[in-house]
Amino acid sequence: MVCIMEIEIIFTLIGLCSIVGFMMGNLISPSTRFAKKEIAYWRGLTGDFKKQLKTEKRSNSGDLDSLLDGDLSIGKLFKVAKNLKPEDIEGIKGLISQVTANQKQPSLDDNSNSDVGRFR
Repeated sequence: MVCIMEIEIIFTLIGLCSIVGFMMGNLISPSTRFAKKEIAYWRGLTGDFKKQLKTEKRSNSGDLDSLLDGDLSIGKLFKVAKNLKPEDIEGIKGLISQVTANQKQPSLDDNSNSDVGRFR
């Protein structure tokens, strides 16, 4: 009976030492340090890419989507409308005229007296 308890204690101590050794090894491991540097590098690249996209969007600010930055909430619309400059208003008028010109439909014929296509 005494021998069994000693073996359990030994296995427990070996397990705890293994866990502590694994944790300490991960803290000072060169591969972990390399992975942290790699993650920081990629985060920096994506941050630079996002900044570049934002500056390109702002430089091509001729469309309505660039004014709203993709956010079509009512609060954003009011905020943009409040801060509009006269040249922005002229640009929006031009965009609206382009959209309405593209969406005009030819007038429909009055077929109310025709029997074509009616079920009787």
